[in-house]
Amino acid sequence: MRKVLLASIILLLFSLTSNAIEKTELVIISAMHGAHNNHPTFDYKTLYNLVDSFEPDFVGIEIRQEDIKSDPEYLKNNYPKEMVELSLNYKSNVFGFDWLGESIEGMQIPNGYWSDLKIKKLSKAMNKDNGFLNKEPKELSKLRRLQSIIIKQATPSSLNNGEYGRICREIDKLQGAWYKGSQYFEIIEFDKKRDTRIGHSIIQFIEQHQGSRIVLVMGADHRTFAIENIDNHFGNRVKILSIK
Repeated sequence: MRKVLLASIILLLFSLTSNAIEKTELVIISAMHGAHNNHPTFDYKTLYNLVDSFEPDFVGIEIRQEDIKSDPEYLKNNYPKEMVELSLNYKSNVFGFDWLGESIEGMQIPNGYWSDLKIKKLSKAMNKDNGFLNKEPKELSKLRRLQSIIIKQATPSSLNNGEYGRICREIDKLQGAWYKGSQYFEIIEFDKKRDTRIGHSIIQFIEQHQGSRIVLVMGADHRTFAIENIDNHFGNRVKILSIK
């Protein structure tokens, strides 16, 4: 009798846990950073209204967690406008998931960090390296033009229907092959590590807040990776809502 009762309790607890996980709902919204400014169909106000419309319990944004409660001026100097505004709009319900390098983990971003960062220096050097630039795959410029068109014509629905993310994945493959064997491959590795760390932070937060409705706002280039990461980890235990 005791064994039957114990088994029933275990099944009940498992059922309750499973239900809590199934009720976790996610909305993953692509942001365009400065391109929202005066955009005809997806300006800042449209973005903020979109976030509000899902009535989130929590809002995750592209700011490091260690910076999330920092002075607004400091945030404005280091992060996109929409991320700063969302951090202020959702003060008690906001969390950060960004990662910007191991050397500044747990501390504020120092003055001159962006100009002194090795990855930024490599990017500047690459843009002046004509020998390297001449080897750029022709398909890359076509894909970037498609990205530009999508951004210019973006609506909340069109920017989040998966097409932009598909192009990002194609660009990643072409760039990886192009950069491989060059000094600039560190740029690719840094970007991959950043996406991995962002994914880890998001998954950790979801694990700790099961049963919540969570809206994530991130640069459009990160969205597809985030969705893949969440799907791989949670499967059908988390529901990702579409943006219509």
